[in-house]
Amino acid sequence: MGLTLALGFWQLDRAAQKEKLSQERHNAEPIRLNGQWAASQTLYVDNRQMNAKQGFFVVTPFFTSSNEYVLVQRGWIPRDFIDRKKLTPIETPAGEVMIEARQMPDPTPPAVFAKEAVSEHPIVASIDLLVIRKALPDKAYKGMVQQVGSASEGLKRDWYEPASGVEKHYGYAFQWFALCALVAGLYVWFQWIKKNK
Repeated sequence: MGLTLALGFWQLDRAAQKEKLSQERHNAEPIRLNGQWAASQTLYVDNRQMNAKQGFFVVTPFFTSSNEYVLVQRGWIPRDFIDRKKLTPIETPAGEVMIEARQMPDPTPPAVFAKEAVSEHPIVASIDLLVIRKALPDKAYKGMVQQVGSASEGLKRDWYEPASGVEKHYGYAFQWFALCALVAGLYVWFQWIKKNK
């Protein structure tokens, strides 16, 4: 009983931690970055949804200072279902710009490039940091961010909040508490009720 009760409270504690992290992420002020876009290295990440529609996430390296860059998930564009290689035009301002963004975890390798990719703006299945580092050998990678704000430059930014997974922990907690109650019920039945009968 003690073990199952402790495990139940542990799952509740894990749920509380994840809820706190999710709330902190939601309330975090966006960071401001100044720099220049590396437009020639723009990638279109395939099979990404926004508002239940299929399309691409547009990712472009952003030079923030000398010898440094961040990968910016700039926004989403819809797919052309007639010609898969046809990409919706977007605008990439030249020169110094300022963007607002929030921090993201690094992309998970490996990347699988589409067999038929557009040469100027490759269509990829996911982001491969090794490929980008080879393309920018004189720059240091400083992380990935997600640009926030209203739609602009031909890109939509109705980002969804990633699921925190707290429902799973509440479910596990319920199971442990139910098992604790079962053990208690069996103890009362066999040690008290059945003996007295």
